Amino acid sequence: MNTPQEHALLLAHVEDLLARADGGEITYTAFLTPHEQRIVTRTLGARATLRFDGGYACAERQRLFCLPPWFEGASEADTTAWLSDVRESCLVSLRIQGSGFRELCHKDYLGAILNLGIERAHIGDVCVIDTCAALLFCDRVLADFLTQDLHRVANDAVSLFVQAPPPDFDGGRRFAPITDTVASPRADSVVAALANLSRERACELLRAGAVEIDYETTYDKDASVPEGVVIVIRGKGKFIIRSLSEQTRKGRYRLLADKYH
Repeated sequence: MNTPQEHALLLAHVEDLLARADGGEITYTAFLTPHEQRIVTRTLGARATLRFDGGYACAERQRLFCLPPWFEGASEADTTAWLSDVRESCLVSLRIQGSGFRELCHKDYLGAILNLGIERAHIGDVCVIDTCAALLFCDRVLADFLTQDLHRVANDAVSLFVQAPPPDFDGGRRFAPITDTVASPRADSVVAALANLSRERACELLRAGAVEIDYETTYDKDASVPEGVVIVIRGKGKFIIRSLSEQTRKGRYRLLADKYH
C-alpha cells in the first residue's frame, strides 16, 4: 500500500470505524502491515481510544481497534478486561502442526493458506516456532474454516488446533547474521551488501520498486539507511540493520545486520 489513493481509502475506512465507535461499538480493521499502521498513526496521532493488537506483544501485522469514548481514562486493566471478548473472536492463535516428514518454512505455510482463496489482510503473523509447526493469528470464523479445510502444507500433512501463545512469545523469529563493509550508508550500497549483488543490480531493484525501507517502497538509490530499520528486498529476503556507523581505516562503513530466517 504505497499510492496516495490507497492511503486515502485506508484512512477513510478508519474514520468510518471511528464514527461507529463514537456510537458505542468496538470496531476494528483487518490486519494492517507495519507500513499501514504508520500511515494511521502519522495521520491520526496517539489517541486513547485507538489500540493496535496482533495477538502478542511484538506482532508485526496488527488490527487497529477503535474504542468508544467511555474507554478514555479507563485503566489498562479495565480496558484489557473489556476487550477480552472481542480479542477472543478476532485474535485467535491457531497452531499448524506438521507430521515431521519435512521441514516447513514461512513461505510454505503462507502459500498453503493463500491457495485456499484467503486474502492476506485476513490473517496476521504466521510465526514459525520449530521445523514443523507454526502459529497463525486470525479470527474465529477463519480459524474454524482452516481447521476443516487446510490439510497439507507443501507436501506434508498437517493438523490444526487453537493454542494460545506463551506470555513471553516473541514470534519465534530466527536470524542469520550478516557482516560486511559498504562504501556509504546509501540504499544502493546497503542493498547490494545485504543481497550479495552488484551496485548496478541493486540500483535496478530500487528503480523497480522492489525495495522497502521500514515498510515504505524506496526508489532513491541515494537514500540514507539509518540503524534499526527493516529492509525488505523482493526475492532476497527481509533484513534488520543493527549497526551502520563505525568506519574502517579506509573510510568504509561496517555493516552489521540480521536476515530473517
